[in-house]
Amino acid sequence: MIDLPATAVASGALVAAGRAARGESIYFDFLPRLSTIVFAATGPTSFDLVRPDETLEAGRTYRSPEPASLAIPAGQKTVSVFLRKEAAEHPRKATVSLGEPLHDQSRVSLWVEQKPAAGRARIFMEARDLGRNFVVDWNEAQDDARTWSEIIDSLAPRASIPNRLVLHCAHSTWQASMLAWDLKELDGRRAALSAKDWKNLSAKLQRKINNCQCISSDGELPPEIDRTDIDRLDRVTEAALEFNRARLRGEATDDRIYNEPLQFLTWQFRRCPPEVADWLLECIEKKGQLHPFTRHGQSWKLVFQGLGRIISDEAREKRAVALLLSSRIEDWDWDRQSACMAFLLSCSATAPLLLGRGDVERLVQRTIADFRLNLGTAYTKFNYAPFLLAGLLRWRLKEPMALVAGIDPLAADLLSIVEETEKDLKGRRHPEPALRKRRDKYLPILADLKAELIGEGANPDLLLDIYSASGS
Repeated sequence: MIDLPATAVASGALVAAGRAARGESIYFDFLPRLSTIVFAATGPTSFDLVRPDETLEAGRTYRSPEPASLAIPAGQKTVSVFLRKEAAEHPRKATVSLGEPLHDQSRVSLWVEQKPAAGRARIFMEARDLGRNFVVDWNEAQDDARTWSEIIDSLAPRASIPNRLVLHCAHSTWQASMLAWDLKELDGRRAALSAKDWKNLSAKLQRKINNCQCISSDGELPPEIDRTDIDRLDRVTEAALEFNRARLRGEATDDRIYNEPLQFLTWQFRRCPPEVADWLLECIEKKGQLHPFTRHGQSWKLVFQGLGRIISDEAREKRAVALLLSSRIEDWDWDRQSACMAFLLSCSATAPLLLGRGDVERLVQRTIADFRLNLGTAYTKFNYAPFLLAGLLRWRLKEPMALVAGIDPLAADLLSIVEETEKDLKGRRHPEPALRKRRDKYLPILADLKAELIGEGANPDLLLDIYSASGS
């Protein structure tokens, strides 16, 4: 024990009185740490409502400096709140009744108010969208024997990621399209091919039989292809390159031929020589200036879609994504910029990783606009809207919980437009045959997109199904 002088208490009281007179704190109350669980972009994480280093001047009321923000999915009638209190043996789970099911996703804020000398903390939940406040009672919450980290791990949704789009090639497609025969015939006069010749070659490269093409989207050829036919393809490709090189140098070329050789090159997908991607990137960068590839407005479709098909390296991919995002997304065309971005995000393993949260927010708004463009119409401009949405789902490679309803607010906006589109298609009483055919192809895709947005995706080949349905 420490011997204190008889005047110790009086001296201490005098010091305290002096501090009080100067407006200084006299002593601090202890605040037990209190935590809940919130969902961040990376998944569920612990959030301190009372921080571990928090102190409070005696006699004052403590309030959490930053409330926890929670999202309640549409259709919910209750909210579960997990709590962990310092010195308590187990975490607890509190269930708050909302009354009626929510019509839309809503946000709530959770915070603590406590006056230590007055007893236990009061936990408040404010739901501004509902115009209501709730009290979360620790004493009425149920003990959960799991550790805090086990609870957090159990709340992590397992959002799926659609497989990268790969259009396969097959020897049977070469045989059915008679491409080898054409290459043999055209190779001999490759320096004098007509626009019709180039168009015919492009059409054969585009042809799909059982979802297989002559050249895969990764630029691969069927292994059965003879070396002689590969050499012929390379020589015809070189002729197409030389024709376009001459155009870019400003030299005179056959004015009956326009972009047909360029189209032939881009339908070789990633087998297309890299310099073609440079040409197309430069063409887009110089938009508004005269360019041999864009004498006609419709040529921009080939420029953007061709670029999306052929990029095969990360440097050009990064350049293309940055170039697209540097423009006003509100001014994009559904079959140009939207289509190009859809190809990049869907076909590449690395393009989705280039996006930041702000980029995704802008692209979601573009996707919604492309969906909305088709409402009440014959859906002739719908090819790339679901394609772009499914491509955005691959951002989960970077942010695993992205675009999941109840976790990411963007998912609610996308879910709403998908459901509106589904309702529009189902509500057509006497659709024209062409629309009926599109409806039958797109409704299963819309169902798969909805499943992805609520974290229940079950179709890994969603992108391939979308591409097949679009007739691209």
